[in-house]
Order: sequence, then structure tokens, then C-alpha cells
Amino acid sequence: MESIGTDVSTNLSTSLTSSVPKNRGGAPPSFIWRFFTKLQQNNKKTNRYPAQCKFCSHVVEDGRVENLHKHILYVCQIASSDIKQYVQAELDKKVSYEGRTGKNKKQKREQGQTPPASRAPAARPINDKEQEELDVKLLRLLIMNSLPFDAVESPWMLDFCHSLKPSYVPAGASKLQTTVLTQEYLKSRAAFTARLAQEHNLSVSIDLWRSNSNQPVYACKVAFSDGSVFLLGAKELPGAAGTAEDVAGIVKEWLKMLGPEKVGSLSTDEIGTLTEARHLVVSTPGFTHIVDFRCPVHALVLAVLAMLASEPVNALICNAHMMASRFHASSAASAFLADEAKELGINAELLPCNLSQVQSVHECLQSLVQMEHAIKQMLQKHPDFPMNQAVTECANSVSFWSQIAKFCKLLAPITDVVKGNMSKTSSLADVMLHWLHLARSLQAAETEANLPHDVTVHCFAGFNQRAAELDSDLCRLALFLDPRYKDIAVPQANPDTLFDKARSVFQNRRHGVEECDRLSQQLQLYLVRSPPFDQPFTPQTSAKAWWLNLGSSHTSCTELRNLAVFMCTIVPHAASAERVSSIMGWYHTPVRSQLDVDSLARVVALKTHLQHHVPR
Repeated sequence: MESIGTDVSTNLSTSLTSSVPKNRGGAPPSFIWRFFTKLQQNNKKTNRYPAQCKFCSHVVEDGRVENLHKHILYVCQIASSDIKQYVQAELDKKVSYEGRTGKNKKQKREQGQTPPASRAPAARPINDKEQEELDVKLLRLLIMNSLPFDAVESPWMLDFCHSLKPSYVPAGASKLQTTVLTQEYLKSRAAFTARLAQEHNLSVSIDLWRSNSNQPVYACKVAFSDGSVFLLGAKELPGAAGTAEDVAGIVKEWLKMLGPEKVGSLSTDEIGTLTEARHLVVSTPGFTHIVDFRCPVHALVLAVLAMLASEPVNALICNAHMMASRFHASSAASAFLADEAKELGINAELLPCNLSQVQSVHECLQSLVQMEHAIKQMLQKHPDFPMNQAVTECANSVSFWSQIAKFCKLLAPITDVVKGNMSKTSSLADVMLHWLHLARSLQAAETEANLPHDVTVHCFAGFNQRAAELDSDLCRLALFLDPRYKDIAVPQANPDTLFDKARSVFQNRRHGVEECDRLSQQLQLYLVRSPPFDQPFTPQTSAKAWWLNLGSSHTSCTELRNLAVFMCTIVPHAASAERVSSIMGWYHTPVRSQLDVDSLARVVALKTHLQHHVPR
């Protein structure tokens, strides 16, 4: 350890006299002061003098010796491994000496303070490659669990890492969110670029999200054919500058990064600025081949929220949530309820309720209906059990249970549609069929459930508003070009309107007049199932596979096959993109992180890459 014998012992010892006041008696200064400069401004909170590290210039506000030890061993990124081993060896000698002499018995450690420095013997130093690999694993741990970067500087985290591998010194928060994050992001971006070269007809979605300062942040997500998503970028715009033209300019920049010829569709939420920007983009030369539409899943979410927001329904759900939460919060109540259910032969359990997910609300209400008799019997057998008065009143209310049973019938078709729309294999035609089925199911549920008139009016008004937003020629064309749903689409629209829309989309995709004429002839044959469009269709076959198989055996339908395959490759929803926006919200909070938008976008892009492409 030459550096200790020369640089540290000699040079730092000579500077010790200038940085530490001359000893007036008592114990000599600790060896650790060789690496620190004692500052003269007394910290009034701790009544200690701060110390500045001579390696990284970091100021340790509470200049107690044990804090200086921890800084050199765990925090400082400049101090060499020899220095760290030297400090660890000196601590080991000190512990051994105190163990033999019994010194330091009167020293007490305050409860709840930082953990003691590890006393394990010095381990084999790790090389730079091992250090980088461990830093990357640490970064992934933080990102995949939505932890703030400064968690790595917690003494408890440092002590934990040191106990696993004593020679590993974790990278600090600053290094993790700059150097390490940038390196890993560039790797994920390289993997995205490599895959981009093999993809065609990418589905791009633009979403609006609000930062902590309530400024609009526009995020661009790219969906591949397998449903995986990559966050291409995020841009924050001041409220005054967030016009449709500004947003359209940013979107064009993102599309140019992808290559406009690789983009097949562009979807947004039905928000004024986003809708206008979307129309501006697809009307710009060079981008006219891109089809644009309103995200059906977002429309479904808004329709469901409108249903749940009606005052009687909201009160009913809140009471159900309160009852389920009360039983889950008490182990005794849960045990009593389980005994009653077993005695009554009820093979079910009371499920919790997540008010942000319609599927969770439906499952909670269903479980309450199944456990109704068990709950009533439990409350009768244990009248003195400390239960919330509101829960008891609801349990003894006949109308409460009848309303829950009725509303479950209304939520059942909605839950089925949500599941179908969220599937990675759903096409635009599948989503539109789900909407048609939902409309019919809601009409049937209205009769069966016999809900109050004001509730049904409120629910159906919200549904009809969102359904009207999706009533477009593009969606009808997608339904028509799916051989499973063609007969459903024809009554919904005039065939001439469908043919005009098909010709417009095909022509915008840079096809000539002769090709468009052949497409029109093929559409006429497809409408009446004339050969070669009379091929059988099995439920196990997807629409895309049917068209590809048809094109391989018949060359006379190339134009229509190409158009139909393109329509089948459109990712019809931004469900994965919405999850990306949720992830951004989890990270960008005052408690978790104060990352700028660019760093936040890199974190989320890396997380989505790890979720889809890195095995666990």
C-alpha cells in the first residue's frame, strides 16, 4: 500500500496541523482526520464542526468520527481502494484493542441513529468491471422498484450493500442518475434502434401528462407488433406555449427520429390540443400516409368513470369499499368471517377494492354478494365486536345488498370489454366489436338490473358521448376488413363510404391510380364473398393470418390484402402507453424524486425496456 505510506501518511499528516487545531491535551485526533479538513463554522443543529473531504470536497455536516469513517468507506467516489482498505484496517485494529482493554465502555449509541461501520475484515478489492456491473444492478433495483436515487446514500443501504460484498462501494446518487443511467439508457436505445430496422407500420401514441409544477409534458410512446412499448421522448412545454402548432412540431420531430415511412398510425386522447396537433401532423406532406384515430381504451376509461361518478353509484361503491377494507384491516374480523363462510358452505373470500380499476371494483362487489349471508351471520353472533357503525348499518340494509347485486350485472359486460381491449393481440376491429357488444349488453343489463332511472340515464349518457367520438370511417373500415366481423360492419355503414375510405387510406400510402382501381374491384368481390374471398375462416385463425394465407395462394388480391394486413397491424389502444404515463407519475413526486423531465424520460424508457426485453 505505497500510496498510504507516502501520500497519505506524509502529505496528509503535514496538512493535519493546519486543518485541525493544535491539541490542548486529551486524546490525540483520530487517524481519519488525515483525509478531512475541519471547518470552523459550528453546526448549530448538531453542535459539531463540519468536515470537508480532501478527495471529493464533500462536506460532512456532522463531523463525528464515525460519520467520517462512513463517508470514506461508502460514499466517497474519489478515494482509492487502498485508502478504503487502510481505513477499514485501522478500524479493525481499534476494535481489537478495545476488546482486549475494555476501553470505551461508557460510550453509548443513540437509538435510531445510523448503523455502525462494518467490522468485517477487508475483502478482495473488486476490479472496475465488477464495480460497473454491480452499479448497473443497483440502478435496475432502484428503477424497477420506483425508489429514489438518494436511497443509495442511506447509511442503512450502504451497510446492507457492504454486508453482502464488503469490497463494493455503491455509486452515489449523482453518479447513478447521470453516468450510469445514461450508459444504460444508451444501451436500451441501441437495442430499440436495432429492432426498429426490422419493424414496419409502427403505432405511435402521444399522451399528455402534468409535471409537479403543473406544466404540460407531452410523451411519445412507440408500440411494436408484439405489444411492447418504448418511450421515445418527453417534452415539457410552458402552458402559454403549448399550442397545437407547438405540439405538432414536437411530434414531427419524434416521427422523423423514427423515420416517417416506418410509422403506420398515430393515436392520442381526445383532448383539444392533442387532437388538433394530430390532425396537423397527418395533413403535413411526408406524413399523410399515417392514419390517425382517437384511442378507444381511453374513451372506454372515460365512459366507465362517467358511470361510476354518478352520485348514487359512487356512494354505493364507497360503502362497499369501506366494508371490505374494514374486514381486511382486522385479522379477528377476517377470521370470524372465514368461520361463518365455512359453516355456510360458501367457497369464496372477501376481496379488496381498488377504486382506480373497474375490474377490481366489480370483483369486490361480486365477493360481497357471495359473502352477504356470512357477513350478516358474523355480525349477529358477535354483536359486541368493535365494528364501524356505518358498516353495520350497510350490512343490515336490504337496499344496500340489492343495489350491489344489480350494479354487478351492469359492471359485468364492462369488465369483459376492458379485459378484451387490454389484450396485446386485440386489433382495431376487435376493439370496435367490443364496443358494439358493450352497447347491447348495457341495454340488456338495464332491463335485468332494474336500476334507478337517474342512474341509467347518467351511465348511458357518458357511454354514448364516448361512443360518438369513436364513430369514424376508419374504425368501420377495420371492422369491415376483418372477415369475422364483415357482416356486422356492413349494416353499420354505407359500403360506398367504406370503399371511399379504403381507397383514401391506400392512396395516401403512396399507391398509384391503377393500384387504387384494382383495390376498388377487389373490395366489390370481397363484399359479396366472391372468389378468392370465399375461403373458410376458423376461430383459431387471426384475421391477419387469414389475409396472409389468402395472398400467398392468390396473387389477384394483392392490393386488398396489403391494406387489410396494414389495418390488422395497427395497435388500437394506448393501454401500455397509459401505463408508461402512470410510471412517470409514480417517479415524479416530491417524495420520490425531483428529476428533470429528460432524466425522468430516460428512467421510464429504461424501465419499459427492462420489463419487455431483459429476463428476470
